[in-house]
Amino acid sequence: GLARAAAVPEPDGYLEPIPQHLSPIQFGNGALARGAKARPVNIDLDVWKNGTADLQWYGEITAGTPPQKFKLIFDTSASIMLVAQNNCTTCGNHTLFEPSKSSTFSPQPNRTLLITFGQGAGTVSSPEVQGANCTVVTDTLRMAGLAPGGDNPTSEFAICSTYSSGLRDQPPDGLFGLSSTPTSFWNETEGEFTPIYWGLVKTGQIPGPEFSFSFVPSKKPSGVLTLGGTDRSLYLPNTLRKIPLNWELSSSRWRWVVDVLGARVSTTNPPTTSPPDGASSPNWSPPLNGSLDAVTLVDTGGASITTPDRETTAAIYALMSPAIQPLDNFGSWGAPCALLERVARDVLFTVGNATHKVDAVVRREYVNVGEYPGKPGVCQGVFTDPGRVAREPVRGRPAWIFGTPWLRSYYTVWNGVERTMGFATLVGLDRD
Repeated sequence: GLARAAAVPEPDGYLEPIPQHLSPIQFGNGALARGAKARPVNIDLDVWKNGTADLQWYGEITAGTPPQKFKLIFDTSASIMLVAQNNCTTCGNHTLFEPSKSSTFSPQPNRTLLITFGQGAGTVSSPEVQGANCTVVTDTLRMAGLAPGGDNPTSEFAICSTYSSGLRDQPPDGLFGLSSTPTSFWNETEGEFTPIYWGLVKTGQIPGPEFSFSFVPSKKPSGVLTLGGTDRSLYLPNTLRKIPLNWELSSSRWRWVVDVLGARVSTTNPPTTSPPDGASSPNWSPPLNGSLDAVTLVDTGGASITTPDRETTAAIYALMSPAIQPLDNFGSWGAPCALLERVARDVLFTVGNATHKVDAVVRREYVNVGEYPGKPGVCQGVFTDPGRVAREPVRGRPAWIFGTPWLRSYYTVWNGVERTMGFATLVGLDRD
């Protein structure tokens, strides 16, 4: 995803919150009234695998008239949609958008966009600067048969003339942002636009601002994105629990940020099913340094868990096995595959606040994310270091990035108007 650059404090100007010119609350209430008769819709998702490890989930969007189909990662760490243009020579085998074949295409607003992000394809960080050179254009877009522009189905998105290796090498064709706020900007504080999903909300084509994810690769489809609400067939009744977003951080970067109250590693294998009780538990480690009074970006476009610093990563793996060691200079850790499978432990994160909190676990089954490139028989762990020490910009607290390995054990519900994230028990998810 695009998340890593957002979690790490950036130079000049990053500490200034980006203004939101439209209140999410006002925006959402109007849309709910207009869309009262609309129903939630589902988009089926496929999963990208590295051997047996599940990395990222993606689904279909169409652009243009007649529609050109693209497979895109639905990314909660981004607000934009981007695909490769037909003049791209570094885009590998991806489907390319052809403007001349669309009768509804407009080159406006013709804004040049340089997109950068911190991680390459999959779980391995790259020394190469990752990103794309793009131009913002306008055309008809549809998702699950719905057009964000309603009767005037035109939306702004980015078509790219170059892809870095990270975008080139991943199976999905590009990214589709699912921001927490109904307005965003192409370039920091200029070029305001309505993110595509919020266009569906604004025109009342879905009943509300809520969307939901289910990631279960053993089922068909491998995942489901529900637009405008939840699919009650995918989670057990009376299990949905909601926590507040950290709205100060979420709204300033259009993303989904929650507070982290602590992280613990299971001391048993198989792990206990009971969450830690109070300050200590015989089945769980004490809370890790770097996890108390912290924050995390929640990133459906990410295939790993990025810690705030190298010391925190080392502490997690030390509680599993001293054989788990750094594999490169870019944050990856690992060990011989059989050993990593044997010693992996659940890691439990408590998120939310004092009155509304959830214990959500990265299961031991998801610690091994597959064989590390160029090292036969050596597998990478899901926990990685950031490029540099990551602290959030307001209070300087440790900043994590939680990708799909944290989300996939739950049915998750996202609401930028209510400013909450919800967690429910998935139907049909069994442990190995």
